[in-house]
Amino acid sequence: MIRFLFFYLPILLFSFSLSAQKVESEFSFATDFNVRPTFVEGNQPFFVNGGKWLYLGRTADFDEPGLYFYDTESKTRIYRSVPLESYYNTHVAEFVGQIETKGKRLPLTIYEFLFYDETTGRAGFVIENKHKSLDSKRYFFMGMNLSSNAIDVVEPIFEITEDDKKSFAISSAIGYSQEDNTGYFSFAVDADLKDDESEDVTAFIYKIQNQNLTKLKEYKSKFYPYTPEFHPESKQILIACYTEAFQKRNPMGYLYKVETNSFQEFSIPSTPYGISFSKNGKYLYMAAADTGEVRMYNTDNLSDVKKAKWGTHGHKLGFWKEGELVWVRNSGLHIYDPLTLKQKKVIPTKKFYKNHVNVSGSVFLPFRKLLLRNILEDPTGGAANRVLLAD
Repeated sequence: MIRFLFFYLPILLFSFSLSAQKVESEFSFATDFNVRPTFVEGNQPFFVNGGKWLYLGRTADFDEPGLYFYDTESKTRIYRSVPLESYYNTHVAEFVGQIETKGKRLPLTIYEFLFYDETTGRAGFVIENKHKSLDSKRYFFMGMNLSSNAIDVVEPIFEITEDDKKSFAISSAIGYSQEDNTGYFSFAVDADLKDDESEDVTAFIYKIQNQNLTKLKEYKSKFYPYTPEFHPESKQILIACYTEAFQKRNPMGYLYKVETNSFQEFSIPSTPYGISFSKNGKYLYMAAADTGEVRMYNTDNLSDVKKAKWGTHGHKLGFWKEGELVWVRNSGLHIYDPLTLKQKKVIPTKKFYKNHVNVSGSVFLPFRKLLLRNILEDPTGGAANRVLLAD
């Protein structure tokens, strides 16, 4: 009898850990150009509107500008139009290009969707302005009043001139705080994509609050801003760079503390797909997808680092509840103690998916839930998504 218990007890405990996870909702939406408004699935969904919605993607360039969301409570897909065309028609002189009758109609594109929040009644975007007849490109921040469904903030960010054939721009959403109606995003321009050695990337960190856009920080780097992470309570922003271990390019991270205007550069692991702050913002965790290295930094002293070795092929790191730091890997949800960095349990992805698994694009609503996204589940192109709640 004792031998029986020793044999089956681990299995029972493991089974219990699996059954404790609740699937709040599940859905799949594939890119579809044959409907109106069209739907183009995005690669990086994220929680918006106070965590009630997931941003899924947008319309095609030849269609009216608009965004798609998934309401995790009502389990419905939601479409919201963006009035770019009406704004353009009344402000033609501010932009290059013109409206076309075929193909890409508007010379304005939602280059990066930043935030959408019904409580504060605001949405924000980075807009690219270009036309097929011109080589120049202009970039703007646009803010939208959700009550009036109107663009009411337009601020120029950058212009790539007609004679500049090498520069390339990229933008990323950093985060949004309902508490003070403030959004943050990054924007960067690489002067020469083929040059990996020079510090020829000019990067900016912006804040938008109460319809006022402020450039918080400008810095030079060898790397584009990558996978930014925001801690709203302590107003800390982490911006990483992307390099793979074999490149040996000495990857760097940048920790910006908004309230003290502190900006620190420090060494980080390669391919930092996993980035997360602790609940109080005292610790910063970074995990490498290609090597499995994880580092735990003290945000008050970045030289105070604890290191461990986890598994590879991870795509997202975060907390779905306090005390459980989850490294979302293709093989499963690997759950660690956030202080010792030792593994507590594993929930295999085969519990949720039958076929091949690539969990790229998974995302946390910190300390509340996890969107587990398998981009290989549906062969027709729609990712199979599960919104999971921790026990």
